[in-house]
Amino acid sequence: MSQAIATNIISGFLGVGKTTLIRRLLETKPAQERWAVLVNEFGEVGIDGALMQADGIAVKEVPGGCMCCSVGLPSRAALNQLIAEQSPDRILIEPTGLAHPQQVLELFSGAEYEGVLDLRATIGLVDPWCLSSEQFRQIPAFEAQIKMADVLVATKIDTAAAAHLEVFFEHAGQLQPEKVKVGAISEGEMPWQWLDYPRIDFDSAAVPVNGHSHHAQGQAKPLQQCVDGIERLQSETDYAHSCGWIFPAEQTFNLEVLLATVAALDIPRIKGIFETTEGWFTVNKMRVTTSKEALTEAPQEPGSRVEMIHTEVVDWDAVEVQLKGCLVK
Repeated sequence: MSQAIATNIISGFLGVGKTTLIRRLLETKPAQERWAVLVNEFGEVGIDGALMQADGIAVKEVPGGCMCCSVGLPSRAALNQLIAEQSPDRILIEPTGLAHPQQVLELFSGAEYEGVLDLRATIGLVDPWCLSSEQFRQIPAFEAQIKMADVLVATKIDTAAAAHLEVFFEHAGQLQPEKVKVGAISEGEMPWQWLDYPRIDFDSAAVPVNGHSHHAQGQAKPLQQCVDGIERLQSETDYAHSCGWIFPAEQTFNLEVLLATVAALDIPRIKGIFETTEGWFTVNKMRVTTSKEALTEAPQEPGSRVEMIHTEVVDWDAVEVQLKGCLVK
């Protein structure tokens, strides 16, 4: 290789808007540059990778856990394959929202990638509402993502309360060492030039970072079922429970019924790509907010798919019945 590949880690907790940001960055990047994405999802069913592939983005996906723990080797293999196949000018790495950024940084800054990757600013995305919630402030990964970010960015400012934004900027201003950039965006509209801000030397600054909020040994072997052609993959750790479904290509959803069902489910994080009577749509739920977005292109892999994550045990059988009730007969 003639020069190391510019590489950025895009961190942030579940539902903060990492995928939206990456999709927007790929739309506004320099036209002459080739960019690629390595994405890691906590659940077993890949949603973000399928969504980016529908956008025509060069992407490799590592589902099922945290890239810095239980799937460290698959992450490196996927990255190596991405480099070999795409010869990118820049790589964006999107870890799961439950990942600890320090371990992710260590994974891609070792001797194996010396001279291969040029690690630049880690972009830390924060939902201002979460920062004002004591529940989130007690999660080690959430706090670590803020501490280890070089560029700290508040997202969803179009819907954020003024009080929550005030808390964000006040908190950001008190962090030591100082961030190289603090900003606020909506709809993922961050200038791509922010990716080239310098990194903070956190080691020399002796920034305290809490240990992992999870452990690789806590990852249970995925449970896989297939009933009526519907594939279901279910896994859990000592801190979260996930379940994903992949539906046969010939099954179509009623969009209105689907949105109402997703909104009514008592599950804080839901993300899916669905073939509906009105075309292909992404459906997102974070806490109590449910949204949809039309896709201009169908995903490369056929069949609707959805992933759900909860910190509590869920009756997934009952949820599956509700999902089936959204299908067009």
